[in-house]
Amino acid sequence: MSFLNHFLSFKPGARASGLLFVAILSVAVRGQGHCQAPSVSSGRDTLTVMMYNLLYYGVNTSFCTSANNSLTTKNTRLQTLFSYLAPDLLGVCEMSPVSSVNTGFLNNVLNTGGRSGYLRANLMNPSGSEIVSLLYYNSNKLGIKSQTPVATQGRDIAFYRLYHKPIQPNNDTVWLYVAVAHLKAGGTASDIAQRGQEAGSLVQHWRSTGLRGNLLVMGDLNVSASTEPAFDSLLNAGSVPNHRLKDPVSRLGSWSGNSSFALWHTQSPRTTSNGCASGGGLDDRYDHILVNDFVMGDSAGIRYVPASFRILGNDGNRFNGNVNGTFNASVPVAVANALYDISDHLPVVLKLAVGPSLPSSVQEPSQGPFLGRGTGDWRLVCDPWRPGSWSVKVPEGGREGRWAWVLRGLDGRLLESGILENECEDGRIQGVNPAPVVAYLELTQTRLGSNPQVLRRTMGPIPARLAP
Repeated sequence: MSFLNHFLSFKPGARASGLLFVAILSVAVRGQGHCQAPSVSSGRDTLTVMMYNLLYYGVNTSFCTSANNSLTTKNTRLQTLFSYLAPDLLGVCEMSPVSSVNTGFLNNVLNTGGRSGYLRANLMNPSGSEIVSLLYYNSNKLGIKSQTPVATQGRDIAFYRLYHKPIQPNNDTVWLYVAVAHLKAGGTASDIAQRGQEAGSLVQHWRSTGLRGNLLVMGDLNVSASTEPAFDSLLNAGSVPNHRLKDPVSRLGSWSGNSSFALWHTQSPRTTSNGCASGGGLDDRYDHILVNDFVMGDSAGIRYVPASFRILGNDGNRFNGNVNGTFNASVPVAVANALYDISDHLPVVLKLAVGPSLPSSVQEPSQGPFLGRGTGDWRLVCDPWRPGSWSVKVPEGGREGRWAWVLRGLDGRLLESGILENECEDGRIQGVNPAPVVAYLELTQTRLGSNPQVLRRTMGPIPARLAP
């Protein structure tokens, strides 16, 4: 039987006037249509990976200045973001090469708000670029063995070999190779050719070093379609299978300006430019995290967690729009506002399971003012006589406020969504899976209050709707 993996966060929403409750719970179907939580496996750690173009972080140009790209404002918004979702592995583009600035990001953003243990990889900038790619990581979970700059026609690609902590008693170390890249922007034939060369340089580095093992490539690749030479080079890297990368959600095609890929667009979260950040709304998929077969197939101690890939802040209803223009069911209001202000890109996020075996479920949270005692009263029911139909029983004492729900396929694709303006007085939220694919449900509750906190609940799987 297939299953969903989960993640759980319970964080404060720093600027929200209301209370968004978000909890993630994955459950398996037992019997005919009823979802129950199976036992917990504790043998595997989970890593949250994030890629983010920070838009000239700490770099002033003729168009990005301290007025329209304030570092103080950016840091405040980033603190809101990382209080909501703290990555264990963070690749960034458009970071200042000035040490005081990129270490300031470490000390003034990452290692604040109760977070600690983050380290910065070595700065590598042989090309002398005014903006660089860089890696930050949670040193409680990860360490760096080696760091190499890969030279290209443009900016250097930062390449790392990391290991997972703690090292097992039998010294069976789990290794992970990570590349952070920022390829040439632009749509001319020359720009496209240079991107192809830059990606080719990275592939050639793998070949020359005989790379074998878990591999991630993350970055602002600036490609408008999967058929571009740069992207094709990464996905079809010669005759060595473990060098070939995969899009975790298999959403290949022509992304730019194509509403069919609205859920996967990363640029721009704003419709109007401020002179520094690009406008136009979300209509391009420039930012990616790609993985190889080792990661997809759990061949070397690391596996991509199914359905964990997402574009943070993109609920599929943002095509050519603002990330915070209308109610966004995917993130709290404070986070949507922060994403609007930080950059003209959205972060890409996925999760990796690390260890000897893939966990089959997750335990329900045992603390928090909203979850408390009533957690076990939640019920997801899938009617076996009406395939695709679902309903959720909400425990008493937690029904007030505004509710939103999002139904997604296992690849993260948005299938259906809805909003309840009034509280679910009868204690039941219900709908129908409109697609012929298995889905899972994300519930979000908004409550007015003076002590904002965050909780999201995801339930499933929900059977596919049968064709009429």
